[in-house]
Amino acid sequence: MFRKNLFFCLMLIALPAFAAQKSFNPKATPAEFSQWQVETRGLLSEILFNGSPPQAAPFEAKFGKQETREGYRLAEVSFTDRQGHLSSGWMARPLKAAGEKLPLMIVCHGHGGKGYDAFDSKTIYYFGEQFAKMGYLVFAPNIGHEVLEGLPTGISWGPLPKDVPFPFMGQRVWTVERAIDFMLTQPGIDPDKIGIAGLSNGSVTAMYVAALDQRVKLCIASGSLIMHERMWHRELVHCRCQYLYRMEGVLDYYDIFALIAPRALVVQSGFEDPIFPVKSSVESFEYLKKAYLIENATDQLIHDIHSGKHEFRMEIPIGWCNRFLPMPGRR
Repeated sequence: MFRKNLFFCLMLIALPAFAAQKSFNPKATPAEFSQWQVETRGLLSEILFNGSPPQAAPFEAKFGKQETREGYRLAEVSFTDRQGHLSSGWMARPLKAAGEKLPLMIVCHGHGGKGYDAFDSKTIYYFGEQFAKMGYLVFAPNIGHEVLEGLPTGISWGPLPKDVPFPFMGQRVWTVERAIDFMLTQPGIDPDKIGIAGLSNGSVTAMYVAALDQRVKLCIASGSLIMHERMWHRELVHCRCQYLYRMEGVLDYYDIFALIAPRALVVQSGFEDPIFPVKSSVESFEYLKKAYLIENATDQLIHDIHSGKHEFRMEIPIGWCNRFLPMPGRR
């Protein structure tokens, strides 16, 4: 009886790894894994957009308020991302560019924030300002509840949403994808040096964007790595705007991150993070690491576990930016 109960318990522990029907095979060959990525990007796109993605519309961009900061100029921007819908955010451009073409960093805020907060050293989304001071061109899109269709402006704690015409995470991902498209129409950007960074919900958004968009060469995802079952079917209570019903039992979060391989990926977790427990992050990372092993690219992946809570730490990201998104003239 003891052995039977032990086996049952072990099966329960292992269940999340096998519950996702379309997870990658950790024993796949590089060719098989590449084919899985191609097929899974198509599947993920269908899940995020509940079918085909929206049709892009001409940007018709407008620039608004501007501020001169230490080392960079900050400007408010709005543009049409799809027919009848405006997206907005804040763009930082260095006052003295290091070269003719600069790396681009997209920074994504989380709940309770706005794009502008990414350039405020007093907020938890301060890292946009840090990248701007490093000399990057930076864009921080507004991706909060107030810009999403069909979602209350406050954090949603209700039942897990099952029938959403345009999933909320899909709306965020589309906004960021179009922000990248828009920024590439602006002068002075190196299209081969695009990075994305986010904290919390912004990190989840960054994960999906980097998974789908191979133009992104470096993803820094802070405070988001977790097992899917742990996030939605245990005692943790996360905002329902992040839940994708069609992903349930099909893909786990480590599968989404695996779509980034072999591109550079920094996964950051706080040892004291109460909403993305480090134990679950470590468990998920063990699966993710197998994807980079298949690609022989483990040097492109790091799990930066810091001593703090739910927060973004700059130390490791700075080094990885210098390595993978170097300024002109640097190697």
